[in-house]
Amino acid sequence: MMKRLFLFLFLSLSLAAAAPVWADSFHRPVNHKLSVTLDPDRHHAQIEDTLTLYPNSLSADTLSFLLHADYQIQKVEVPHQGTWKKQIEPVGDPEGVAPPRQRITIQKPNGRKWPDFLQVVFRYQGRYHDALRPAPEDPATVPGEGTDTGIFLSAESYFYPRLDLQSGEPLMTFALGVVTPRDLKVISQGKRIRETTQNGPRHTLWQCDDPMQEIYIVADRYIEYADRYQDVKLYAFLRTPDEALAQRYLDAAKSYIRFYDRLLGEYPFVKFAMVENSLQTGYGMPSFTLLGSRIIRFPFILNTSYPHEILHNWWGNGVYVDPSDGNWSEGLTAYLSDHLLQQLEGNGADYRFQQLIKYLNYVNRHNEIAIAQFTSRHSMASQAIGYGKWLMVLNMLRLEVGDTIFWEALGDFYFTQRFHRAGFEHLRAHFELYHGESLETFFRQWVETKGAPELELTHTSVEPFPDTYRLTLEIKQKQAGPLFAFKMPVAVWYEGAEKPHIERVQVDAKAVQHATVFVPGEPAAVMLDPYYDVFRKLDRNEIPASIGQTYGDGKAVAVMPSVSTRDLIEGFHGFATSIDNLQDMVLDQVYAFRDPAAAWVFGRHNMTARSLLPTLAEYGVFPGDYGITLNGQFYLYEDHSFIFTVPNPENPAHSVTWVITDTAAAIPGLMRKLPHYGKYSYLVFAGSEPDNLLKGLWSADRSSLMTTLSAGDHPLPPEPPLIDTRPE
Repeated sequence: MMKRLFLFLFLSLSLAAAAPVWADSFHRPVNHKLSVTLDPDRHHAQIEDTLTLYPNSLSADTLSFLLHADYQIQKVEVPHQGTWKKQIEPVGDPEGVAPPRQRITIQKPNGRKWPDFLQVVFRYQGRYHDALRPAPEDPATVPGEGTDTGIFLSAESYFYPRLDLQSGEPLMTFALGVVTPRDLKVISQGKRIRETTQNGPRHTLWQCDDPMQEIYIVADRYIEYADRYQDVKLYAFLRTPDEALAQRYLDAAKSYIRFYDRLLGEYPFVKFAMVENSLQTGYGMPSFTLLGSRIIRFPFILNTSYPHEILHNWWGNGVYVDPSDGNWSEGLTAYLSDHLLQQLEGNGADYRFQQLIKYLNYVNRHNEIAIAQFTSRHSMASQAIGYGKWLMVLNMLRLEVGDTIFWEALGDFYFTQRFHRAGFEHLRAHFELYHGESLETFFRQWVETKGAPELELTHTSVEPFPDTYRLTLEIKQKQAGPLFAFKMPVAVWYEGAEKPHIERVQVDAKAVQHATVFVPGEPAAVMLDPYYDVFRKLDRNEIPASIGQTYGDGKAVAVMPSVSTRDLIEGFHGFATSIDNLQDMVLDQVYAFRDPAAAWVFGRHNMTARSLLPTLAEYGVFPGDYGITLNGQFYLYEDHSFIFTVPNPENPAHSVTWVITDTAAAIPGLMRKLPHYGKYSYLVFAGSEPDNLLKGLWSADRSSLMTTLSAGDHPLPPEPPLIDTRPE
């Protein structure tokens, strides 16, 4: 009991120390009472907002609010006693990132304190700023989607007065009444109180009593479908009638909300809505997700992106990210959705392996940041860190504290921090509470520090004892950067056992260390990190060459064919100039693979491709006069495109990707699609779209982490599941 009390006090002190400066100005959320009339034909809004806030602890004499510069302000009124001075001025943005804004400053009466609560009434009108769309005179046409009649207003639109505080914007509650043309439906956070179409226009009232970070208005010509999971109202808002599609999303929402209810705690909102967007977005907001029209019709989205966005209602939209710290929510959401669902299907190790490949391919000393510096995804490198590295570190945290403590700490973190901003320090404090030990070293080396361990099993010795065998493993960390301490699974195959013994050994922050494992039979083989549980920099021999490696190299060279048709040469040139890391473009007659760089080789008759043929033959690829034989299957050159990635013959640490197509019409599609196939070694496409027919990876070698003591097969059994339950 005393230990538990100590841990509670420890958590309280830790959270107090970690509390952000947001609380210094406002201890309560502000409240907006918004009345909005939208005229989509003119891109015009008429808005009144009664803003209630609680500034009694504010030390400054003034309060400032930001509003989009296109609004003409008709009234700013403070219905409190005294003389309240008001000033309106334009706001510049030297970096040109923010939209044009205006600052409204209110000064309290001289010699008076701020009241316990303050109301300010704003009335204004003008052209609204859609955060996703430009402001055209006429509705835009989206290719393949018809007329784009959608509206998306958010904090970035500055359609409501946003408090401009040095300590940051406080959380807010709101009531939002919106008047639109009759054919437009409006979605926002919270609960829809009423929706009527009396006298022509549609009147919609949303009310949100949960503290939010911003306010959204989404509107379009929607067909509404509804269902229910317990007390949660479920919606699907589609732009065209499709009851079957809507029901699939409603049923999936029931399944995943029930799943995460049991895993983490009760779903935090009164509704969840899947909202279709004519633009191809994939956004998660509190209590709804905004997904593109084409995206929602891909069948795999129901089991990939959709559960990811639903889970964001716990992480990121239920517990908010403290912007003064790093973004912990994306990697945590990916770990418990994308990764966990793959793990339940027996593919968890492969999923983690792919995250390690992405880190190796896309992260280098020029673009690497610590996890604590990640705020949002803006490149493959930032994604490999903020999503991939962090989910791997969470997996290691689970190994560190154990499964039971891992789930208890996450559940308590959610329960305690719901509708609050939290950072890595808060997350750490909850884990320390349940673990009972400091995790300062763990978070410092994995979250606050760049780099990754590079591991090698340099020596293995075996000593027989009565009824047991002792293996002594010499493990080397060979990276140039900092050394790491962590727990690592080790698999030992031994005589008389059908499956290996798995043991977690402690690796210390040493360049070379010895670990001991005991097994009851004579050892046959040993492997470090058999299921890719540890975040580390892979040995190049562990992974096959992949397209992502060529894209992610520090620099790349495009090798152009000296013999080809004009339209193909122009197409290959366009492909080459679209490559972000391109450093040079040369003819095949003068290139010899000596540069320490990735290479793109274009064209079937490219002379440098001759150097790739011996390696391709080892992989079972045989180009001929009329087509290519791959895995025993023959494909004609006509109407097909081929992509092969192999190690650079002269610099195996780099890769070469050979692009073969006989139709220039396929090249734009290849340019668009190849970045999404980054994990593969080879691809076959058909047609000019083109459509993928075949994809795969070459074989890999794990010899640097494995010692074979006796000949034979050493299969790994399926990885045990993280949890006993799964979505229905």
